[in-house]
Amino acid sequence: MGLLDFIEWVNEKGGMIGAWLVIPLNAVVVYEVLIRYVFNNPTDWVYDTAWMLFSAMFLLGGGYTMLHKRHVRIDIIFSYLPKRVQAWYDAFFYAVLFCPIMGVLTWKGVQFAARAWTTNEYLSTTLWHFPAGPVKTMIPIGFLMLGMQGLVELVRNLRMAVKGEEA
Repeated sequence: MGLLDFIEWVNEKGGMIGAWLVIPLNAVVVYEVLIRYVFNNPTDWVYDTAWMLFSAMFLLGGGYTMLHKRHVRIDIIFSYLPKRVQAWYDAFFYAVLFCPIMGVLTWKGVQFAARAWTTNEYLSTTLWHFPAGPVKTMIPIGFLMLGMQGLVELVRNLRMAVKGEEA
């Protein structure tokens, strides 16, 4: 297994983990609805748990979505261009915009998460105060996975642009 295949494998597994998070997410939301509207006893923790699960699901799904080419793309003119021209365009986009931005977001996310861990930060969006480190760590992980998939796409597009062959 080469490096590109490994990155795709990580994004595939990350996407699967993210997809499975919908089950506990739905469970806590259904629990809250039942407790709130049937027993008139709302919880202090479901809101926070739901947004943490949704955040993890969203962040883990970015690279997976790119891997399977499911991100929104407006290609009114692009689709009529020859494949090699499309590949040059995409390679330019990944090299100049996408990968550098993902690198910055990953680096800043690491700093953001490290600060939460080192200061023992707690979040308090509701009455339930919970550690910020674990949820903030998902930010650089998600951007790193997305950025690494961007590098895979860059290599594949360069290969197509230069050699005319798909990877």
